[in-house]
Amino acid sequence: MEIDLILKLAKGESITDADLEQELHDVCDRVHSSCDSDCPVYSLNGNSVLDTAKDFNVNRGCDCFKDGKKMLEFIRSKNG
Repeated sequence: MEIDLILKLAKGESITDADLEQELHDVCDRVHSSCDSDCPVYSLNGNSVLDTAKDFNVNRGCDCFKDGKKMLEFIRSKNG
């Protein structure tokens, strides 16, 4: 939940990959059906769905569908 992340930051606590993965999963829960720029993966992928499987039944149209770890890996791959 976003508020937990904000509280951790405000308290000076460390943010873990697990925290980030959960927040990314939550973003997916909130916006995935519309796949819009509120999703960082969508934004970093040129405002398009990351879809290499080409099979909606495999991943609901997105390679990172509700997978915070994959989302974090994709974001980090774009940072280099």
